[in-house]
Amino acid sequence: MRLARYHLDGRDRLGAVLDDTVVPTPWPDFESLFALDDPLAAVRTFSPDPADAVTPDRLLPPLVRRAQVIGTGGNYADHAAEAARVGMEVIDPIFIPFLSSAVIGPDDNIVIPHPDTKTDYEVEFSVVIGRTARRLTLENAMDHVFGYTVVNDISAREVMERVKFQVMLLKSPDTFLPVGPHVVTVDEVPDPYRLGIATYLNGEVRQKSNTGAMTWRIPELLVKITHYCTLRPGDVVTTGTPGGVGYFREPPEFLRPGDTIVAEVEGVGRLSNDLVAGWSDG
Repeated sequence: MRLARYHLDGRDRLGAVLDDTVVPTPWPDFESLFALDDPLAAVRTFSPDPADAVTPDRLLPPLVRRAQVIGTGGNYADHAAEAARVGMEVIDPIFIPFLSSAVIGPDDNIVIPHPDTKTDYEVEFSVVIGRTARRLTLENAMDHVFGYTVVNDISAREVMERVKFQVMLLKSPDTFLPVGPHVVTVDEVPDPYRLGIATYLNGEVRQKSNTGAMTWRIPELLVKITHYCTLRPGDVVTTGTPGGVGYFREPPEFLRPGDTIVAEVEGVGRLSNDLVAGWSDG
C-alpha cells in the first residue's frame, strides 16, 4: 500500500493513495499507525474504498512529526569515486543527521538561501522504520523496515569548500530535504536492489543508476547505525546517492531559481520540487 499525509479542509490526515486521490485511513496520522503492535499487519487488513476517495489540497512529507532522518554518504561506488577526486575517501558509510526544519514535502519550494549558495541535488532511496530498532543483526534488520520513500538530499556545497566538516550547514538549510511523495509498504517492493534511481533537472537526466549498485545494503546500514543509536518507528534512513551530482560535473552545475528538480525511484515514487530565491534583488 502507498500511504500519504495530506492536507484537506484545514486538517492533516493519513490516506491510502489511489491514482491522484487518497482514501482516508482509520489512523489520523503515522503516529497513530506506528503506535500499534504490528503496523504492517494493520495496513494489510485495511481495504480502501474508492467511493471514499478525496482529492487533497496538498501532500505533506510522509513522516511522523519531527522524525529523525539520517543520511548515508558514500554508498555508491561511482559517487564515492567522484568524491575521491577532491580528497574525500570513503572507507565506510558516512551517516549524517538532518534537522527537521530542512524537511519539506512534494511540490514544496526549495528556497536557495543566498545568491552564492552552490545548491546541489542527491536522489536517495530511503527506508522507513516500523519498529524500535537497537543493536540489530543482519538477520533481523529487515523485520524493522515498514516501507520506503524518496529523499532528495539538497546540499549547500560552498559550506564544505569553506569548512570540510561543517556538515549541519552543508546538509540542513531550511527546505533542503524534500521527502515523499508517499511511503510504499515493504511488501510492495519485492526486491529493493532492482530499482531504477534517477534525478531530472528541468526534464534532463542528471543521475541515473540502479539500487543494486549500493556498496552496503539496507541490513548492513541499519546494523551500523543501531550499534550506537536507537531508531524509532517513523524514522527514515537514506541509502546513498549514485554519481552525477552537480558539484562533481565538469564544469560544476548548480540549481538556480526557476529550476525544477525531480528525484525518482522506480516503484516507490517521483518527488518534484521547484527552486526559488530566498533573497530579494531589491
